[in-house]
Amino acid sequence: MKRDPSALANRTFDLAIIGGGILGAGIARDAVLRGLSVALVEKGDFASGTSSRSTKLVHGGLRYLEQLSFGLVAESCRERSILLDMAPHLVTPLSFLLPSYAGDPRSLAMLRLGTTLYDWLTPRRHAATPRHRTLSASEVAAAEPSLPTDRLQGAVLFYDCQMDDARLCLETILDARRHGAACVNYCQVVGFRQTWDRVDALQVVDQVSGDSFDLRAKCFVNATGPWVERVGRFSNCETGHVAIGPTKGVHLVIPRINRKHGIYFQSQRDRRMIFLLPWGDDSLLGTTDTQFTQSADAVHTDSEDVEYLLEQLRELAPAHAIDASDIITSFAGVRALIRSDQRRPSRRSREERIVASGQNMLTVAGGKYTTFRAISEKVVHRVGRMLGQRLSRCATATTPLPNQRPASHGVQLSQSPSVFESDIAFACKHEMAVTLEDVMRRRTRLALSRQGGEDVATQVSHLITGPLQWSEDDRRTQLNAYVKQWQSSRPWSRTT
Repeated sequence: MKRDPSALANRTFDLAIIGGGILGAGIARDAVLRGLSVALVEKGDFASGTSSRSTKLVHGGLRYLEQLSFGLVAESCRERSILLDMAPHLVTPLSFLLPSYAGDPRSLAMLRLGTTLYDWLTPRRHAATPRHRTLSASEVAAAEPSLPTDRLQGAVLFYDCQMDDARLCLETILDARRHGAACVNYCQVVGFRQTWDRVDALQVVDQVSGDSFDLRAKCFVNATGPWVERVGRFSNCETGHVAIGPTKGVHLVIPRINRKHGIYFQSQRDRRMIFLLPWGDDSLLGTTDTQFTQSADAVHTDSEDVEYLLEQLRELAPAHAIDASDIITSFAGVRALIRSDQRRPSRRSREERIVASGQNMLTVAGGKYTTFRAISEKVVHRVGRMLGQRLSRCATATTPLPNQRPASHGVQLSQSPSVFESDIAFACKHEMAVTLEDVMRRRTRLALSRQGGEDVATQVSHLITGPLQWSEDDRRTQLNAYVKQWQSSRPWSRTT
């Protein structure tokens, strides 16, 4: 699976997709499995935006029940079961504790009612995600000793799933490629060529070589997440634009606190629900949900984000509270939610919106990572109508996403996450990695671990030099760029 921009030029595809996040990836795989010729371009690396900066969960969305979003929760629970079967090497079951303390705004009885409804809304019960059950205070203390027992009334134990979001997106792209789609990263769309209200081609610049070319297709989809409005402005159509209200989500990778369960707990400050998840040898704490008005390219973790999450952790487990200096790293992403009148960002709908612009372009925004496959199915159905074709039935729900990575061998660079020299070589030769950050952050999880610093990055940069034909100056430039990015994900290091 080598990067090949030339495959995009000098032909006309049935469908061209802008955006290599999970929605673009899902649409490409669905469309090519139904027999369409498909091209996909992404201005950066695949999954380099929101799709590698999620809470790493495939879940029904228990908290959306309070917003009466029953359809969204039911769809999400169904998709959770499908993804468990479709990609078991990337989506794994995870048990959660939802503790209740005296004086909490959500009582234990309310939590039990909510999880009972959560179970009812699961149309196809998967053996890996059994129904919830209630634990006594003593059972909770035995299961997760980090939780304080003072005022503890009990907890609800329920099941959702954890995923490797970046690799799920990447492997969806690679499987689309395997079935014939032409997918290329680091190709930025800079304009449209149009005839009245019909798009004839995308004007594309290869960010690696600097070459420009036109990507022609019969139908186009804008699936660029937080960038949908920016890309939509290339169109001269007056209708069909999607207005988004972006929010920022920040997560912290911290020393391990929870034993084996995810802990889903209530913020005492604003009643928001927050996750504390097992993450390799460490824990993942998040997320924030705040209004975001800047460019999505500039999203980063602020010291205020760090203090908010640490404050919630101190309230949850005061005996295990940590300081900013203990944090390993962080990541921040932008959710492309549909604009609404809801003043609280956390209450904005996670429903998707698919709109037509002119004769042959669709824009898709909103939605949850968990429902990407279902959203992709709806989009491709609309594409078929635009093309005037009767497409075959969607096959993604029953077509496994194969694990195409060979068994690791050679020198082991890291135990948690487990990374070998062979994994680095494979990423460069067969997974379209272009930069050191591509390998450290998305082909592996090194950047989201204790192994993400300069020492391991230097080793990896030397391993990459041969397969990517870098000079020593190239290697140093890449290493410096990665280290700068790594430091920017640790804002507290500048003040502690």
